[in-house]
Amino acid sequence: MTRNRIRVLEATVANQIAAGEVVERPASVLKELLENSLDAGAQHLRIHLEEGGLSLLAVEDDGIGIPAEELPLALERHATSKLRCAEDLQRIASFGFRGEALPAIASVARLRIQSRPAEAGAAVQIEVEGGRVLSSQVCPRAPGTTVEVRDLFFNVPARRKFLRSPTTELGRMQKVLRQTALAHFAVGFELIQGSRILAHYAPAASEAAQDARVGEILGTDFLANSLRFAEEDGELRIRGWLGLPTYNRPRADEQHFFVNGRPVRDSALSHALRAAYADVLYQDRHPVAVLYLSMPPHWVDVNVHPAKTELRFADSRRIHDFLRHAIRSVIAHEAKPSRPLAGATAVPDGQAVASRGPGANAGMALGGESNAAQWRLSGSSAASTLAEQAGRYWEQVVAPADASNSDARTKTAVPTDQEQMEVTAPPLGYAIGQVHQRFIVAVNAQGLILVDQHAAHERILYERLKARRPDERSQTLLLPQVLSLTATDVTRLDERAAWLEAAGFQWTVTGPQHIHIQAGPADIPSAQYPELFQSYLTTSFAEFRDSDAFLAERACKMAIKTNHPLSLAEMNALLRQLEACPRYSQCNHGRPTVVEMQLAELDRLFLRGR
Repeated sequence: MTRNRIRVLEATVANQIAAGEVVERPASVLKELLENSLDAGAQHLRIHLEEGGLSLLAVEDDGIGIPAEELPLALERHATSKLRCAEDLQRIASFGFRGEALPAIASVARLRIQSRPAEAGAAVQIEVEGGRVLSSQVCPRAPGTTVEVRDLFFNVPARRKFLRSPTTELGRMQKVLRQTALAHFAVGFELIQGSRILAHYAPAASEAAQDARVGEILGTDFLANSLRFAEEDGELRIRGWLGLPTYNRPRADEQHFFVNGRPVRDSALSHALRAAYADVLYQDRHPVAVLYLSMPPHWVDVNVHPAKTELRFADSRRIHDFLRHAIRSVIAHEAKPSRPLAGATAVPDGQAVASRGPGANAGMALGGESNAAQWRLSGSSAASTLAEQAGRYWEQVVAPADASNSDARTKTAVPTDQEQMEVTAPPLGYAIGQVHQRFIVAVNAQGLILVDQHAAHERILYERLKARRPDERSQTLLLPQVLSLTATDVTRLDERAAWLEAAGFQWTVTGPQHIHIQAGPADIPSAQYPELFQSYLTTSFAEFRDSDAFLAERACKMAIKTNHPLSLAEMNALLRQLEACPRYSQCNHGRPTVVEMQLAELDRLFLRGR
């Protein structure tokens, strides 16, 4: 075998190798150029494209510019103005810092750079082709910098053939621009292809302008169904927009994380967001969010990957827990009824009310009178009081006081503002009826409230189950129940012990394949314990990710179902208990529990006031 000698690579070859890490496609070129412009303090950036950036990608900015004597250095590897020593990496605040992007791009494209500082009389232009400098000359230009990249990968055919169509590459660049526009509200951006303006984001200094930019990028529906918030814990701060649980997506493709102004992808942040929404999201849906984390630069290492989209936190657990707690708190305290969305897709009827997962037949349906008593307000006097309150509210707001008296009818039907203020009602109002033994209809001071009785009861039961101490979840049996297990069940018993204990089961192993059930869930008839215990052992492992998911499924099985008739007192008891729950606007699976139709919306439906 012939032994090759070790040699130092030529600069052009080294740059092309570096380009393989930094420059993947036009979108990655755009990202690097935008970061350079932002580091230069640019306030307005204009992007010109031809053929989706394949033949031309140019970025113009009004930043501080590069002096003529330093411009050639900008095309040298590891030449940068953004750090001087290794310690600077611990407190880096700029978006670029390696000094690799421009030389890497220049090695695989035809590049022209023009730059002028404000104090210079003219700009300097340098042209490079495949890493070779072709010319350097003075040219006219306003203060700032323009970088033109033509014919990307013209000298690396193997890389160019992996690029997609101009339309696909354009879509990827638009995504980069949207991310950058979300990260930098104070900067204006314009995207032009040929002679067509594809995007224009004006600088957004005020909160209203920032809301408008978020709505332009994520859609006005998101803006109407989101919560703007800010939380802090010492030097750790978070702000942004959180989509309501009912506004979600089938993929996690609209979750935008920014750390110290830098768009990032991080599994800890994604997990914290998902965990915060865990018991208010429907099935496998994903939340929508725009989140900005701020922390001291030395808390985060951005020198992990050449693309600088991945990072490493010094204390990942603290940041994860802070993010999860902050988001969970916002969702819990900002609970509000869902509003009807134009073009909303209904949940299939079977999913809306049917049981999923283990114990579908073993769980308590709460369909009988004795079961319904478990969630009624205790005592007949409380139920009677609720009925009286609801009756008074009906008389004051809903129905005329004296049907035979037209003056009384007019006065009650159209009360003055002062009279309306004197009539107080809880947030979910008072029940006035039931629709198809599935939905509760209530009236409050704002209009009409519709409540899914199964979803509402599910949320109430779930919060109760979570709040119980372990000893409150169980009822001890006078005589243990014997249960025979298969070999597979015995193995699963160890894996799922925490789930079973969380549900209230207690047992002892009496043989290789036998157990004695000594206690079970307090709200389940003991005769159903063996079947329920067995169903939890045989259900797919993926059904429950943790004990909370286990309790959520239990609540779903226990909640009242469709076709369960309720009295007015029972409906009002359910409404009052629901109001006391955090995140009461969604059930454990993320479906809406409450939909509100304000009086103005009802007027529009009936064309009143036209």
